[in-house]
Amino acid sequence: MACPIVVEEGQAGLAGIDHSTPLVMPDARSALLQKSHQSDGAPLLTLYVGTKEVTFDDPEEFAFAQELIRTAPFLAGDAADWGNVGWPKASAMLEALLEEGIIRLARGEMREDRHDNKVMPSPLPTAPMTRPRSWIDADSLMAHLTGTALDPAYLELVVPIFRTGHVFLDRDGRQVGEANVFPASARLNIATDWRGCPYAGNRYQADKPMNVTALRAMRVHWRQIMALAAQMRARYLVRFPQAQSGWTVGDVERLAVCALALPSYMMLRCDAPVANGDLHPALSNLFRVTDGLRMVMHQMLFLPLYEKMMLPDVPITPAEILDYADRNYSFHSDHGVCAGPRFMIEDMLAVLLDGAAPRGGFDANLDAELAPVLNLIEPAIDYAMLGLQAYGAVFSLWPAMTRAYEHLHLSLGGKEDAGGSRAREIAQRFEAHFAALNHRSFLANEEWRAHREAVYDDMFARCHAAVSRSAPPESLSAMLAPDASVCGGRAQDVLAAAVAAHLGYGGGKIAENFAAIVMGFLARGQRIVALAERIQRDTAALLHRPAPSHRLTLRHLNLHNVLMGEDVRTVPFLPDELARLFGVEIHVDAETIEIRERPNSAPTPNSPEIKPVNITVLKTPNRKGTHMKIKTNLRAGQGGADSSAIDTSTSSQNQNGKTSSGGGGGGGGGGKVVYTRCAGY
Repeated sequence: MACPIVVEEGQAGLAGIDHSTPLVMPDARSALLQKSHQSDGAPLLTLYVGTKEVTFDDPEEFAFAQELIRTAPFLAGDAADWGNVGWPKASAMLEALLEEGIIRLARGEMREDRHDNKVMPSPLPTAPMTRPRSWIDADSLMAHLTGTALDPAYLELVVPIFRTGHVFLDRDGRQVGEANVFPASARLNIATDWRGCPYAGNRYQADKPMNVTALRAMRVHWRQIMALAAQMRARYLVRFPQAQSGWTVGDVERLAVCALALPSYMMLRCDAPVANGDLHPALSNLFRVTDGLRMVMHQMLFLPLYEKMMLPDVPITPAEILDYADRNYSFHSDHGVCAGPRFMIEDMLAVLLDGAAPRGGFDANLDAELAPVLNLIEPAIDYAMLGLQAYGAVFSLWPAMTRAYEHLHLSLGGKEDAGGSRAREIAQRFEAHFAALNHRSFLANEEWRAHREAVYDDMFARCHAAVSRSAPPESLSAMLAPDASVCGGRAQDVLAAAVAAHLGYGGGKIAENFAAIVMGFLARGQRIVALAERIQRDTAALLHRPAPSHRLTLRHLNLHNVLMGEDVRTVPFLPDELARLFGVEIHVDAETIEIRERPNSAPTPNSPEIKPVNITVLKTPNRKGTHMKIKTNLRAGQGGADSSAIDTSTSSQNQNGKTSSGGGGGGGGGGKVVYTRCAGY
């Protein structure tokens, strides 16, 4: 039986087309066509074009789809011969595509308005930094950017291992992170040639240019970059020999981070560091090309947007990575698109994952200046493994914090009348926080939080074994589980009293429960701080860093989100919110949890209103006569793993991993999403 065509409700039917109707697909050059399989193994062909996904599950219609993406105009009657689908089926599909705006009537001259390689203005805002800086400057860059001094010994706890090299300059005078420098507040204004992207596929966007300056530098050093990548692959496989029989998502992420760690280690170690501005361009370009791969793997592991998140042990191939990146807009950032042509991306994946040579072969010899770098690969891998352990430990704070917010919201639910107007204000404030979590957070529900913690558990265990040659004694989650003996005591009593005082008459029991939830979170945070300090002692020994001048605190870990620049968090840092609401000061380090009442504290106003962005939710009447289906694709126009993304409470993932509207409240109604950036929470 024929499957229905899915079209948007409310579209007026078009007058029937005939054999002589001239048609064209205006966005054919930016379309993607990918083959896959259905759950029963049957072949499936999917056309991604703009905001639409068109699926063909009848192999007889595959030729129709393949001819459709040619840019030249065609007569409707010609489509009947595409795979011999016949006129009745061809006309039905063409009319559906017309209604969806995927094709249109071809009128007059059809010269393409191409933007290929045209000079385009910089898409970047003016950079705030006026001189080169680095994390090891005598005058603290961290203090300059956040207002809080942090000893460099703790750097990797606040700036993830895969971003510690971003702010440095290479010998070409370009920042290692290029346009994606983290934090954005440390980016410099550097002359860049921005051009229109000529590549077919969804990177072909008139409003998103590519960085041709970076592409030229990469081409100059390509064979040297690939030689370094091949050496990194070989050393990685010694640490992770199971990857020789097949790569997993977690393996590829770790390998990419190892490549990023090589130049970062060279610039951040205290014994014979490479000076800021003196990094060999082959190393900075190695960083850039593998950072793109790392971001795709991060997207697979952590972003529950358009496809089901993957666990680290899921097998993956180069072809699957490329297909995923294409259909999930991983080659897009907020401002531009990846400048690397497909053959260079395929080359890089072949060298790193297949152990092949690049198409042009390797140079006969590694540059004499780069040869000594091979001796630094092993300590660089150690740096990467320690950095990923730190990342997994520290970022475990955010699932715990959002879980605490949810529990606090539930503890106040229905209790608004217990203590009068002030109790209502506090309950409404946590109601607003809960709504923000539901609408804007990658940690919006317990399933997503548990998935992230499972990824961190795997990351910590495998990286620990790669450095110490033995598995950790227990999982990361077990290490971070709070000790029951920490809860209770003076700190909890002080908080309970402060909460009760603000809730008013009848709020004592609520305050006790509220304080117990907070103490559970702070106790876990204390475990995280203690573990992070231990990891950083090993990192300091590796980099020959001096001992830190101060203890690490829970508040220091929030500096990552401060570095994000704008307020991208879905909820405030919980200790700060409690301080504002209840007039307390909270201090947590590896040995102490202290809560003090601050005298004469005044209540703060309610949280600002959250304003989600409306999107259209489609309803789908049936259309007979063809196996083609059309649906809206929310991916279009979004950036990759480290850029802007839609995060929804009204989006859920169906069995195929695609995002479908109507999550928490059942299908059918109007859905809402809001814009957020990829912060910790």
